[in-house]
Amino acid sequence: MNAISISFKNHPRLLRSYPLATGIIILICIIILAASGGAHDLIHRIAYIIAMWLCCFVTDVVVTAAPKAATGFPIKKSLRKEVLFISVCTILAAIGLSLRFFNGNWQHVSAPLRLTVMVLLLFIFPIVLAIVYLFVYKYKPRELGINLHYWYLPVFIHLIVGITTLIFAPESSHWRAMYHEMGILDMLFTGVISAALSEEFSRMLLQTRLGAALANPALGFVFATMIWALLHVPNFGQDFRKDGIWPAFLAAIQIMPVGFMWGYLTHRTKSLFPAVMVHGLNLWGLQNFM
Repeated sequence: MNAISISFKNHPRLLRSYPLATGIIILICIIILAASGGAHDLIHRIAYIIAMWLCCFVTDVVVTAAPKAATGFPIKKSLRKEVLFISVCTILAAIGLSLRFFNGNWQHVSAPLRLTVMVLLLFIFPIVLAIVYLFVYKYKPRELGINLHYWYLPVFIHLIVGITTLIFAPESSHWRAMYHEMGILDMLFTGVISAALSEEFSRMLLQTRLGAALANPALGFVFATMIWALLHVPNFGQDFRKDGIWPAFLAAIQIMPVGFMWGYLTHRTKSLFPAVMVHGLNLWGLQNFM
């Protein structure tokens, strides 16, 4: 009970301490609610936003109740150089995604373009980032959040998101469809390794380094999540010639709250494991409205 009361007191304090980050998050939530199309859709969106906050709150309760000594995410090299390097990698990933999804017909693209995208895959999936941080910058795995701290926390998060989905938007859940389409092993590899591990690793570096550069961890956390979400625009906007680009941007905005929750998991636990397991098995679809 003490951990719950401490967490209840801590959340308002955090909101007051970081007004700009709080304002951005509130604005994003307002845009998501304003884009609703009907009563059921509005209820779905409200439930989604509340569920994301509840996941963050439960994370606080767990971490407060069972504190662990953690290395955290130290910055051992020049902050300016690290931010520049991560920014360049992010830009190259954005270029690769745009070339891949905005070309209209990937099956008939030229060989040079296909080769270019294959090279840029090293940045889309942050292979270059991982190699540089482990073998050039010589960070230890634990300094990059490679540990099993709070390995059980994803169970609580999935219960919150799953129950919310089944109550307010059961049609959004695509566990069964993904299982029948891919099978359990392919589903786990694609979700946990290809998507979650690579994205959460990149976002951890972005949010910690941007937070340090801005002397504001909350803004670093918010901007990193916004960048992560906007990198999905090329994928969401494959039909932009027909639908325009706004639906793709709106879809990116709509996934920001779940991204904030994953980033908060990493921030509070000082571990990539909880966010990777929640993200990688995120087949509830609560954040999907289109």
